[in-house]
Order: sequence, then C-alpha cells, then structure tokens
Amino acid sequence: MKNTLLSTLMLISLSSAAHAEIYKWKDAHGVTQYGDTRPPQAAGRATTEMNKKGNVVKETAAALTPEQRAQNAADEAKVKKEAQTATEQKRHDSALLNTYTSPAEIDLARDRSLEQHNLVVKGTNARLEPLQAKQKKLSPKSAEYVENMRKISDLNAIITQRNTEIAATRAKFDADKARYIELTGKK
Repeated sequence: MKNTLLSTLMLISLSSAAHAEIYKWKDAHGVTQYGDTRPPQAAGRATTEMNKKGNVVKETAAALTPEQRAQNAADEAKVKKEAQTATEQKRHDSALLNTYTSPAEIDLARDRSLEQHNLVVKGTNARLEPLQAKQKKLSPKSAEYVENMRKISDLNAIITQRNTEIAATRAKFDADKARYIELTGKK
C-alpha cells in the first residue's frame, strides 16, 4: 500500500513538473530574459509563457502608457463618432428619399417654408416705417424719442433674425436638393 501511495505521489510531482512553465520577457535594457517565475521587475512588460518544450502557452501584452491609453481612447471616440455620423447620414438620406419624389418638390417645400419668414419681415417693415417717420419729427432729448428708438431697434432685431433664418433655410434646402440629386441622379 505504501508503494502505491509513494508511486502515486511521484507521478503527481512529475506531472506538475511537466506543466511547469518558463517565462520570457525583456528587461529595462531590452535584453531578453528567461525564468521559472516572472519577477516583479517584469510587471507591466510583455511576457511569453512557454511549456518545457518551448511551445508558447500564453502571451501577455505590455501595459499601456498613459499616452497610449489616451490615444486608444481618442481613436475609439473617433471611430464611434464616424459610425454615428454614418448612421445619421443614412437616416437623413432615407428620410429625404421617402419625403420627396423630385428636386422640384424640394424647391416647393423650401418656398413654403420661406413664405412664413417673408410674411414676418414684410409685416415688421410695415410697422417700422411709421415709427421711423415719427422718429424724424421727435426731439432727440424727449422720452418719447428714446422709447420710439427702442421700438425701432427691437423691430430691426426681428428683421435681422428672420433674414438669418431665411439664409439658413435656403442653405438647408439647397443641401438637401444637392444630396437628393446625388442619391437619385434626378435633375
């Protein structure tokens, strides 16, 4: 019985010795080192674990520097942003193709959208003209002059805002029309 137990223990120790690994790493000077254990100095460095026959069992990459981690994060953010932009472009293209059947329809939609802005500008100009005529008759030192000037300034701000919105609307519809033509080939 003792012989059986002894031979079993010997087999177990031999099998664990057969699975023992060899570590390979480069030290701080770039010299390749080998050992039965990985020393603390090799922490964070690329290592290769090999079996006794020299076959690679596991490779561990070197720890990334803060600069490399930051670069990886920036690269991942860039890829994510590009994917999001591509998805948004596909969504916009699909909406464009499902909304319009010709470039002329885009022009009609643009004109309908601009009509409201043009009516506001026209109405604001109609309110502005009498105030400007009245302003010429008032004394610059009167309180009525200051109040009238404030009203003129407010109306001019409305006109400026609407003109900016008109330009933005035109640019949006022009871009949509160009993209529609690019997608469909229709003119």
